[in-house]
Amino acid sequence: MATVTNWVEHLTTDVDSSTDGIQVAGEIYPMVGTEGWLLLLGVIFWLAWHLATASGESEEQRKLAKKSPGPNAHKNNIPEW
Repeated sequence: MATVTNWVEHLTTDVDSSTDGIQVAGEIYPMVGTEGWLLLLGVIFWLAWHLATASGESEEQRKLAKKSPGPNAHKNNIPEW
């Protein structure tokens, strides 16, 4: 079993594919180099999501607070047993 000790040399050396087999000559997965941009996009989306939900929830809480007649309104809801 052959081992590779220098990957940079292994990936950049031009060899004859008929005798040495096919060598990897470029990226090993699609969109190499976009990881930083995707991370930045993910963080921006995450922040926008939390800001949008926080503002929506505070608006909903404000509407519910306006409905409440007062701090003693719960005393009128006691059933007679």
